[in-house]
Amino acid sequence: MRRFFHLLSLIGLASACGDEPRCGDCLCVEDPPRGGCRSNTDCEEPTSVCDRESGRCVECLVLGDCGHRPGTVCSAGVCVCPGGATWCGPHLCVDTANASAHCGVCERACFGACAAGACVDPWERVSSSGAPGRRLRQVAVWTGTAMVIWGGQVSTAVDDVTNTGGIYDPATFTWTPTSLVGAPNGRGFATAVWTGTRMLVWGGRTSTDLVNDGASFDPTTNTWQPMSMASAPAPRYLHTAVWTGQQMIVYGGGSAGGEQLATGAAYDPLADTWTPIAATPESRLGHSAVWDPVAARMLIYGGFGDDGPNLDVYFPFGTIPGGRAFDPVGNAWSPLAVISQPSPRAGHSAVWTGTAMLLFGGYNGATDLDDGRRWDGSQWTALVGGGPSARREHVAVWLSEPGVMAIVGGINLAGLPGDDGAWSPTRQEWQPIPSALGPRAYHTVIATGDSAIVWGGIGFDNGLVGDGGVYRP
Repeated sequence: MRRFFHLLSLIGLASACGDEPRCGDCLCVEDPPRGGCRSNTDCEEPTSVCDRESGRCVECLVLGDCGHRPGTVCSAGVCVCPGGATWCGPHLCVDTANASAHCGVCERACFGACAAGACVDPWERVSSSGAPGRRLRQVAVWTGTAMVIWGGQVSTAVDDVTNTGGIYDPATFTWTPTSLVGAPNGRGFATAVWTGTRMLVWGGRTSTDLVNDGASFDPTTNTWQPMSMASAPAPRYLHTAVWTGQQMIVYGGGSAGGEQLATGAAYDPLADTWTPIAATPESRLGHSAVWDPVAARMLIYGGFGDDGPNLDVYFPFGTIPGGRAFDPVGNAWSPLAVISQPSPRAGHSAVWTGTAMLLFGGYNGATDLDDGRRWDGSQWTALVGGGPSARREHVAVWLSEPGVMAIVGGINLAGLPGDDGAWSPTRQEWQPIPSALGPRAYHTVIATGDSAIVWGGIGFDNGLVGDGGVYRP
């Protein structure tokens, strides 16, 4: 529109001067600066006005040139907000020191108030502009600069799945859709790991059945590559996957026939090959798994499975330990200590702190649990103090900068608990996490180092949610 009005003035100038205009809106210039702009048509948006004196393309010469940014004034060729305010796109001039929708910078939105350019509460909103559709049971990874979410169910029906996703940059508050070209079939109950350069998605349930295929996603180029299926584990869901630094290890889960599995395999993304791993004496699903880089072991704990003569038990059970460690070099399993081990459970959480594994919550077949344990490589100790209420299907992440395990969401027999919490091994205490997003389950949470990004899931009355938040302790 600005270009249109400039052209009208140029037409008038040509008729008044009797020659083609060279520069300016309504003035004839006989000798404009050599090499500079000669007319407004020489200038592209957003600097679409020709400064006849300097020969430069600028944004404005007079106040009327700033009509595309209401509330701004023209200063030194730039449309600026008066009084030190910031232009935030269609939101006009904003005082980012106190605006909860644009706190500190444009588009950073607080759940509560903004003061001195920072959210008063420890939560800020994940932008909804361009965000993927609502879903639950999706996968998510942190790349070091962005969160990638993919797949999941778009309703409570397990066969109503999607192969869409999004890349969220918390620095710019922007979403980029993940490519559909070469993307795997839509699914829920999949696992995903981050290799340092790519996201590996594997297994889960599609609209028709359980699968044992997957794909590798490069967020930098927004491209997918299929993963080999030669020697891949059998189709499954409710399994676990960890990244060792060189390979992804998949273990356990449930089969299409309703059986729990004791098998797994290691995937090498550079060679695009699978290598089966030794099976455990018992089968498990709904267990937890973390990678211990100190001992170079995968640690699993708990789960629900078949111990052989007894069906459908929660681990530990009888002589079967609750936890086991897998050595990928020796391709062998060893039991974790049973003294003071956590009670039987599945659907619990586990994180690696850098020196230890922390477990919390779960379900034992009769009730939900609200206790936790720490495994330091040789013994178990309890997480003391009053933590969050009992729950399962929650998400725990380790935030390395404040040094806490954050527990977010989940379900229990009473519904959706709303009292999340963070455990500090240094202080040996629980701290409540203030509620901003509202209770949810079957969501994703990723750790960025100093913050946790929560997205999606299911809320009250089984309603899917398509929002998220960034928690900064």
